[in-house]
Amino acid sequence: MPENNSDISKANVRAEFLARVRHALGHTAQGTAPEAGPPPARPEKLIRQVGAADPRRVERWIGMAEKNGMKVLRSRAIGLNQAVDTCLAGSGVRSVMLNMAGVPDAGLVNHLSGEGYQVSQWGDADCVRRVYECDAAITDCRYGLADTGALVVWSDPGFGRSTTLTVPLHIALLPASRILPDMMDVMPRIRKDTGGLMPSNVVVINGPSKTADIEMKLVTGVHGPKYLHVIVIDD
Repeated sequence: MPENNSDISKANVRAEFLARVRHALGHTAQGTAPEAGPPPARPEKLIRQVGAADPRRVERWIGMAEKNGMKVLRSRAIGLNQAVDTCLAGSGVRSVMLNMAGVPDAGLVNHLSGEGYQVSQWGDADCVRRVYECDAAITDCRYGLADTGALVVWSDPGFGRSTTLTVPLHIALLPASRILPDMMDVMPRIRKDTGGLMPSNVVVINGPSKTADIEMKLVTGVHGPKYLHVIVIDD
């Protein structure tokens, strides 16, 4: 059955539209693309808010993190137990999950047990179940981003992602030496830390979990911890 004029017109419109798309993408009529040239030079002063050698990147991170709703303490490693006590004071927390393989615990397990907390550790036989029952988690984190005040974490066999997601209160331990200018510095570190194998997930935490409904009523603690404390450890 021969095509009518309407069918021919639709076919012409479609062909014209696809031709414009190919032209905009730099493709030829045969569908091949020209060889890509070198990437443009990056105007570092415009796209990077924090320089690699900025001596105040830690202070910058703290200021941005507090604007994001994190509660930040700064401590030396020798005062870590007291800093954790400050974060837990008045919270009503009774059970705590520890997941901090990258930071020496400074006797934190014994300290918290002595203070009457029920302490579990990631890696225990029933840790996957217990983390859903704990009131708080104390974890290390991979890096901090000075430009936004964010934390970077990723899971592996020694670090369970649920410890940063399922508890009402999350206390993150961040060595000051791990605060980097921005994501462009973090990506090479991830490749180095993982032997070139990217982890299955990389999470950037910008503050306590928040969401808003259609009327823009802000609710915290819906998709993750309602309270986020960070202890910056001067190392």
